[in-house]
Amino acid sequence: MKRQRTPFILSAVDPDLLCPWLQVRFETDDFETLCQSAELDLSKDPELENPYLLTPVTVTAVCNAFGIEFEHGSREAFLYKHTGSGATLPYLVHTGFELALMVQGRKPFAFIDFNSAVPTSVRLKTRFDAYVAQGILHSHEEIFDTKKRPGHRVGQILYAVKGEEWRIPALEFIRQHINRNGDGVENLERLEGALLGYERWQNDWWIDHLAKSGVTLYGTPLICKIDRAQYDWLVHAGFRALPPFDAPTFTLHSHHWLDDGAMKQAMQADPCIEAFVQFNVGLRHVMHAADFRTAGPYDIPTSLIPTINRHLVRSVRVLIQCGQPPCLADPGA
Repeated sequence: MKRQRTPFILSAVDPDLLCPWLQVRFETDDFETLCQSAELDLSKDPELENPYLLTPVTVTAVCNAFGIEFEHGSREAFLYKHTGSGATLPYLVHTGFELALMVQGRKPFAFIDFNSAVPTSVRLKTRFDAYVAQGILHSHEEIFDTKKRPGHRVGQILYAVKGEEWRIPALEFIRQHINRNGDGVENLERLEGALLGYERWQNDWWIDHLAKSGVTLYGTPLICKIDRAQYDWLVHAGFRALPPFDAPTFTLHSHHWLDDGAMKQAMQADPCIEAFVQFNVGLRHVMHAADFRTAGPYDIPTSLIPTINRHLVRSVRVLIQCGQPPCLADPGA
């Protein structure tokens, strides 16, 4: 079977902290040899979409088969396809580094999902519990037996560095009492981030990334232009609602199809435009008004604005304003 050359990652695992220790990227179109060396069944995953944990022996076999220089030091390694998709975060996150960040004193708090049917999950819990037994970490388990499978347990475990145990009940209190609709979603994300030890600028970046990505909790990101009077109205409203429009319709743009350059050109061509703003709303509240399968722009009846305002899931953001750099006037910054 003829295949395109596909990039893969070998990621050696630290045996104590269970985080990436050293990584190497390589390309191949010979999936048969790769699977033979890694002792994988290609028939069960023809495109190798899943990650695989390789033994030190099979890591060496893969390296020998493809001439890869990889000083993995007899460590296990994950093998996975390198998609290159997704945003590159400008800071180190917990995911995959939870134990290392806490043991090294870089983060005070973490929580992991647990599934007794997944060997890597059981192994991570075992390593965490070893540090709990040493008195370095404190744990709080919320693990339950599943009804359909006897002996199968799932849940979440919260770990705090000794002296930081207060973060566990604080997180529970936040989760129980915060409004998870509307702005409560953003507040929950920000408060969880603060408890985990992220700086404010890191929380700002993450929340902005989620909102721009169209994550379900943050609704669909849409953009519209406003004039000076509408901008003043928006300021007085605390960026909590879209301003009124005099015309029977107003124009929306998908954030995928309207970048900073296009907004600047529009403002140069039309001096009445004071700013472009982004709002996030569940698509179901506006999808009947236009064909959102197309790139747009979309003409929406202004009669829908009250409905949109009732279902906003975060504050309205100023993306670019006349005479200011992009996002300088963002009220969430």
